[in-house]
Amino acid sequence: MPVKILFADDHALVRQGLRRIVEARPDDFVVVAEAGSGAEAIEMAGKFLPDVAVLDVGMKGLNGLEALSQIKKQHPKMAVLMLSMHSDERYFLRAIREGASGYVLKDCVEDDLLGAISTVAEGGQFFSPDVKQWLDRIAAGGDDPTLTPDDRFETLTSRERHIYQLLAEGNANKEIAALLNLSLHTVETHRARIMEKLRLHSAAELVLSAVRRGIVT
Repeated sequence: MPVKILFADDHALVRQGLRRIVEARPDDFVVVAEAGSGAEAIEMAGKFLPDVAVLDVGMKGLNGLEALSQIKKQHPKMAVLMLSMHSDERYFLRAIREGASGYVLKDCVEDDLLGAISTVAEGGQFFSPDVKQWLDRIAAGGDDPTLTPDDRFETLTSRERHIYQLLAEGNANKEIAALLNLSLHTVETHRARIMEKLRLHSAAELVLSAVRRGIVT
């Protein structure tokens, strides 16, 4: 039976490229759903129950790491494979902590995607060479500060992380309230808590902090 796949990326051309790769082997793989955002990925995962959800890390609105966290909470046995153009240890570590079965860099997709999907669908783990090299160094006892990050971002709730990203992308409080079906007061309260937890004092500092974390570009 073919492996059922969900692709989530906020660029339609990227999704088309990923679909093209797997459709070259229709006996082994079938794309059951596509999503253009993290929130849609969560919805599609629940609706179609794919064997493997392939999520882009850098989606707008709700990024792939937040979508990963929620998907694994709702569907613990679902394999999730992360795709990213960023070879940054912070992303690897967060993805592993949230339960990702693999992490593939986009410049390795043509070579690695099919093998990665097959491996995680069977319960294994798959990491692109650069990611695996970092993991091997850590496993060998290499000193890496990212293993014990002193980052206040970890104190934010899932809702606060979502609102943090939306604020960093330039959305006003009223726009966020409409997007998330929340009251303006609730969004303002979340914003105040975010600023307090991250020790930020202005919108500019909030955006800069999100850029430094790779949440927005």
